[in-house]
Amino acid sequence: MTVAALRALPGRRSGRRLVPLGRIAVGIAFLALWQFGSNVMGAAWLPGPVETLLRIWTLAVSGELLRDTLITLGEAALGMAIGGAAGAALPFLLRLSPRLMTTLDPLISAAFGMPKLALAPLFILWFGIGITTKVVFVASIVFFLMFYNGLAGILSIDPRLVAMLRVAGASQWAVTREIVWNTTKPFLFSGLKIALPRALSGAVVGEFIAADAGLGWYIQNARSLNDTTGVVAGAVVVTVLVIGVNAALKRVQARSLAWRPVSRDMTI
Repeated sequence: MTVAALRALPGRRSGRRLVPLGRIAVGIAFLALWQFGSNVMGAAWLPGPVETLLRIWTLAVSGELLRDTLITLGEAALGMAIGGAAGAALPFLLRLSPRLMTTLDPLISAAFGMPKLALAPLFILWFGIGITTKVVFVASIVFFLMFYNGLAGILSIDPRLVAMLRVAGASQWAVTREIVWNTTKPFLFSGLKIALPRALSGAVVGEFIAADAGLGWYIQNARSLNDTTGVVAGAVVVTVLVIGVNAALKRVQARSLAWRPVSRDMTI
């Protein structure tokens, strides 16, 4: 049965229609549970959805929300670009030297296991409290996520395919482009699904430690003032950003992996 026929099946069509309805139902149930928790605990401990949305609206009208959001997104994007690109590229380079890969493996594992939050004081000492500290902090987190996903893709390559191309006279670049890259690409997208939310949360955590602007700074400042509504509002904004980034990544992944239409169509 062809892919087009699979997509035309009534069961698959009705199943796709149920997904948005299920998400709406989950969202309504979450809001109801949130409001119930606010009624039980009190707004001073857990502000309800209405109070939180009103605070977000106030921040948006004042321009403070846009300013802090852009700052946090900028830190996350720069850290993701630097750490993510380095982490994704390193497995391709190490593939050219299996001996070097074996040598560096315990060192990379040890660096991965080191708690990045413990390095925050050093980052502040080296780079100050400006944007550089947050960018380096984010990069140190996402580097390993992209590296290990890329490495998993490299290790999953069928050596017989590489041997066949080599026998046909393909160059190293052709092997990398046709086999290595196409095999590793789904693994890198899996890494992005984990690394992008971590980049945002890493930027927020970095702002907890040392910052004078950003969503993390706003949440930390609200906490110091016992402003629970501000804390929850900041957390909601960060959550919405993560949802938006994941939705955008899903679209990019669907286009990039168009050669895998069945898997793309089954993605929720």
